[in-house]
Amino acid sequence: MITAPFNFVPVSEEVFFPLWSDNVSHDIPFEDTQSGVLDITITAKSPIFVKDSKDKEQFCSHNGEYYIPSTSVKGTIRNIVEIMSFSKMSQVDDDTYAVRDLNNSDLYMSQMKPNNILCGWLKKDGNNFIIEDCGRAGRIKHEEIDNIFKKDFVSKFKSGIFGDKAVDKTAFQKYVLLESDKLTYDFEHISTSSTGDKRYSYNSSSSLRGTIVLTGQSSGRDENKKKPTGKAYEFIFFEQIKDIKVAKEVMDNFLFAYFDKRETEPKESPDWTFWKKKLSNGEKVPVFFQKDGNQIAHFGLSYLYKLPYKYSIKDGLPPLHSKEKLDLAQTIFGYVNDTQALKGRVQFSHFKAISAIKKMKTVTEVLGSPRASYYPIYVTQNGDEYKTFMNDDFSIAGWKRYPIHQTNVTKKTDETENENIGTTFTPLKNGIIFKGKLRYHNLKKIELGAIISALTFHNTADTFHNIGMAKALGYGKVKIAIKGLDTIENYLKAFEVEMASNISNWAKSEQLLELISMATPQSNSGNSTLTYMDLEDFATNKSKTKDFLRNYTALKGIKKCTIKSLVSTEDIEEANQLKIEQIEIQKQQKIFDNALSLVLKSDNITLYENFIQKYSDYKDIDKIIATKEKLQKSQESNKFEKVDTQVKSAWNELQKKKSNPKQYAKLRDKFIKKWEDKKNNKGSSVVLDFVKKARE
Repeated sequence: MITAPFNFVPVSEEVFFPLWSDNVSHDIPFEDTQSGVLDITITAKSPIFVKDSKDKEQFCSHNGEYYIPSTSVKGTIRNIVEIMSFSKMSQVDDDTYAVRDLNNSDLYMSQMKPNNILCGWLKKDGNNFIIEDCGRAGRIKHEEIDNIFKKDFVSKFKSGIFGDKAVDKTAFQKYVLLESDKLTYDFEHISTSSTGDKRYSYNSSSSLRGTIVLTGQSSGRDENKKKPTGKAYEFIFFEQIKDIKVAKEVMDNFLFAYFDKRETEPKESPDWTFWKKKLSNGEKVPVFFQKDGNQIAHFGLSYLYKLPYKYSIKDGLPPLHSKEKLDLAQTIFGYVNDTQALKGRVQFSHFKAISAIKKMKTVTEVLGSPRASYYPIYVTQNGDEYKTFMNDDFSIAGWKRYPIHQTNVTKKTDETENENIGTTFTPLKNGIIFKGKLRYHNLKKIELGAIISALTFHNTADTFHNIGMAKALGYGKVKIAIKGLDTIENYLKAFEVEMASNISNWAKSEQLLELISMATPQSNSGNSTLTYMDLEDFATNKSKTKDFLRNYTALKGIKKCTIKSLVSTEDIEEANQLKIEQIEIQKQQKIFDNALSLVLKSDNITLYENFIQKYSDYKDIDKIIATKEKLQKSQESNKFEKVDTQVKSAWNELQKKKSNPKQYAKLRDKFIKKWEDKKNNKGSSVVLDFVKKARE
């Protein structure tokens, strides 16, 4: 059975794009906007912790005053606005996760066949990375390693003796055990396995040169079973065949798979930390890889390394979520991308603690959660065959949310003695009150309604937000109250009308149903219990029970909660009619803008005349008329320039023929005939003078 202290609001195929988003300005207000300030009170209904930027074990403070940073509140409210306004899920990583699932043949083992896996040495070449291809690796048994180094490798890695700490499983611990930098020796081939793996032993008289490569040990070797389990062989890399350049995308996938530079759980792989230092010092790093044609497809630090998925998380979004057009959340809160940015029109202050301030005892809890690569939870499933990031038709589960705990008592986690996974912090006791402000500028009524709807869950009773760390354990449950408006219903209604006229069945949509149900305290039991699974259950649920995380409202004991609608059918019909009119206005405005742009870039008098006739009521039509008249004068003075130049050139050529009277007379007649034609002389007095000269 899969349980989790979080769930997801599904991603909708529909996205709402406001008609006015392209016209947002901080300088020129809309006709129907307002600016002002909301006073906001946040009351902690359970212990709460928001970490300080300097002392991460302490609550955020300045000069002895506790506060919730503006960014924490803004992020919380923006996320809810995104969900409630059917905005794009734009804050999604484009990272490609990797998988090592020995129990899933179709997903992993089918692609990790011995014939596919090659070995080599990773090295730096300036800003590029190269892998020296060494073909298939040889195998050497632990007993053979003992013979070379006189170490008790066999006993060290036997079941029952082998340690269970993370460091015991690393490759670098094996290198430490050998106490030698000399790893290149002469070997002889002694046998070949059924899978084609060639096994070798040390032989000083052999001419076959190779280097011993050690990899991690996931478990101890057990020879007493009918089919022995646990690793008993290491690897030998032989001579280089050729160099292959590693593409940037392939290198990025490798670094992401080994959590490069990551300081929070899961932290950077110890083996990668070990090898990375050597790589930066100009040394080579042993890797295993597969090829796609003549290129490196992917690689890792172990024989059965983490295999990059075919798709990234972002690839699981519906098409409209990748559209560049602004959604409502971006229109209100602003955005920044590689090419442009828009400043938000709302600003939250810090929220200072004003009463009931009591520190609690310092605690250490496990705050980690399954990686997004754990597909039974993070990929939408339907009960048939699992969908993963390998499937062309996969979709991500949605916006991650932590359901509100029913009680105000926080939970404890087990196994926190491991300093690598435990997080130590000092929370503040429930009951503490924080106060701050929301300043808004040039917001339409609909936009202010969206913010109020997010702050109050559309004025739904018995709903709560959660802020800060350890939400999975019940910390950060808060109630938000607002002041600064005589009535909020009109704003909520304006927002709902806009949404209902653009999103089918908005008030009863799956998205709002899941959001409001998670914001409402529930009686959680069975598969709705708000706890992480035990470690062994992660593998069991994938390989045996084939379980997956259902929508929150589909779990045991969860009551479906919805908002109370404020709009009627007539309101929606009126809004739809208004939208049709607005679309037509925008269409005509676009036609006008294109026509104006075309005119201003042109020197075509006819274009100007057509524009002046069609848009005679344009506020700057006088400027357009003045520009047209200026162009006319300029063109009038220059219209004979071309023909005058041509006739002068023709006249000079004619004069050169005077030495031959017969030819001259013939060419003179042609000159006169051509340039006395109005089509050619354009009425130029200069041309007519030359015609007159020719006749004399």
